[in-house]
Amino acid sequence: MDQQTRVGRTAALLAVGLMAFGPSIVKLSDLPETTFVLWRLLFGALGYAMVLVATRQHFGWMELRRSALGGLIFGMNLVFFMTSMRRTSAANAVVIGALQPVILLGVAARMFGERPHRSLYGWSAVSIGGVALAMYASSGVGVATRSGDLLALITMLLFSLYYVVSKRARSELDSVPYQLGLTIVAALTILPVALIVGHPISPPVGSDWWPVVLMAAIPGTGHLLTNYAHAHVSLPVMGLIGLLFTAIAPLYAWWLVGEEVGGLQAMGMAVVVAALAVVVTRPIEPVPV
Repeated sequence: MDQQTRVGRTAALLAVGLMAFGPSIVKLSDLPETTFVLWRLLFGALGYAMVLVATRQHFGWMELRRSALGGLIFGMNLVFFMTSMRRTSAANAVVIGALQPVILLGVAARMFGERPHRSLYGWSAVSIGGVALAMYASSGVGVATRSGDLLALITMLLFSLYYVVSKRARSELDSVPYQLGLTIVAALTILPVALIVGHPISPPVGSDWWPVVLMAAIPGTGHLLTNYAHAHVSLPVMGLIGLLFTAIAPLYAWWLVGEEVGGLQAMGMAVVVAALAVVVTRPIEPVPV
C-alpha cells in the first residue's frame, strides 16, 4: 500500500470520526431543519474560502460548474438527514446508513473499474453483521418512527450518490475548490426549499448559533477530508470505512444527548470496529476488471 493510499485512508478515518458528531449536534438544535442547514452551509463555505485563500488555490466559474451536481445532491442529502434525525433514533439512522457499502460495491467496478479482492466482500459481510446486531440491540423506543427510518433510507441513497459524483469530480478538481463549490451550490439549493416550506432564512440568534457553528466546523471538516480521500482510496473501501460511523455516532449520542447504548449493541459496534481495522491496515489492492 503506497504512501498516498495510507494518507488517504487516514483522512477517511478521521473524516468519519468528525462526521459522526452530526446526529448528536442536530438533536441539540431547535432551529427548523432548512434554516439550520442553510446557515450551516453558509458558515461552512466561509471556512472553506479561508482555507482556499490560505493555500493559494484558484476558484472560479469552472470550479463552481464542476461542483454543481455534487452540491445539489449534498444539499438535498442534508435536508433529509436533518429531518430523519428528528424522527428516528441516532442508532437507527446510522445503521440504515450502513447499507451504503452495498450500494458502492455494486457501482465501483462498473463506473470506476474498481473491483476489489474477494476478501473485501467477506469483511463487508462481517461489518454489516455487526451493524445488524447493533441495530437489533439499539433502544429506539419513543424516538424512532417508520417515517423517520424511511427518510434515513433516502438519506443513505443520496449520500451514496454523493460519493459517486464526488469521486468523479475529484479527478478534475482539488478537494478544497470542490468542497467550496459544492457547498455554495448546496446553499443555493436549500434557499428555495426553505422559502417553500416556510422556514425562516434570517440568521440564528443567541444560543441558536453554536450548534450551527459546531456542525460547520466538525462534520464540515470531515466532509472536506472525505473529498480529499476520494482521490486516493477506492470507492468500496471508502464505503466500508464509513461503517465506522455506526460504531462512533451512538457513543457520541450517549455522551451528548443521553441515548442509551446496551451491552449487545456495544458488542455489534465492536465487531464493526474490528472488521474495519483489518480492512484499513491490510493492503487490499483492486483487481483489474
